[in-house]
Amino acid sequence: MTERRLKREGVAGTYEREDCIVKLSPAEPGSGIKIEIEGKSRDVFRDEVFRLLEETLKGMGIEDAKVWSKGASPLNFTIIARTKAAAIKGGAFE
Repeated sequence: MTERRLKREGVAGTYEREDCIVKLSPAEPGSGIKIEIEGKSRDVFRDEVFRLLEETLKGMGIEDAKVWSKGASPLNFTIIARTKAAAIKGGAFE
């Protein structure tokens, strides 16, 4: 797969119930994916959210990014969709 890079910050989502905000920012090449999570269910679902964010980004060819996410009990498909939308808004496919 072609490696893709974020060109700018990309944000997707809302603070509504069962939704989340995902903010992606460019990172230095080779720095990897750095993830920060906030929200009510962070402690319970932290590992699952980390896995979803990282797998989605790597599946899109993004290896280096700063990720911030805050959710109100989002479902897995919501996290994946918001991550993909934020990557598109961040210029990863231009």
